Amino acid sequence: MAYRESVVARIACDPPCLLWSGVGPLPLPSDAVLSEPAIALGGSELISIPDFQTLINGTAERLDFTLSGVSEETVRLALEDAPSVRGARVDIGIVQFDHAWQVEAVEWEGVFEARSLSVSRPAEQGGQITRSITLTIVQGDTTRARAPLAFFTDADQRRRSPDDAIFSHVAGINAGTSRRFGPKG
Repeated sequence: MAYRESVVARIACDPPCLLWSGVGPLPLPSDAVLSEPAIALGGSELISIPDFQTLINGTAERLDFTLSGVSEETVRLALEDAPSVRGARVDIGIVQFDHAWQVEAVEWEGVFEARSLSVSRPAEQGGQITRSITLTIVQGDTTRARAPLAFFTDADQRRRSPDDAIFSHVAGINAGTSRRFGPKG
């Protein structure tokens, strides 16, 4: 059995962008993501389509999609639209084709958020200039940082609030020591 599949990506920027990993325009039917039939633009040569996983237990994922061999016009449009791409919803799916390469179904597999769109400087390969565009997408909150370690010492608390003495007895507590809480008596 031969698998006839391609990747499709919809970026909800202004205006929305619909790309697929093949060459030339591809008409797609309306579905849960596409409110009306649309034409996906061929993304030239997709150099990198990373595997992605489902978000589990708060593990955020960052992926880069790279298109190579794009035209000057595509590069110009990418540079103009780059500001509206940041933060846009990105739907990634698989287009399934029948034996005659007609669209059979589109299965949307992941929802991401676009973080950046960058254009590489033109590189010459074998006498031909090649340009690449990289879209960085994330799933989950990748801007979040871990909080610094907190210590419950009197000095730390007094830096935060000079007249708060709640931790004034912490220095006397160590392993094997217990302190009865509540009023003394």
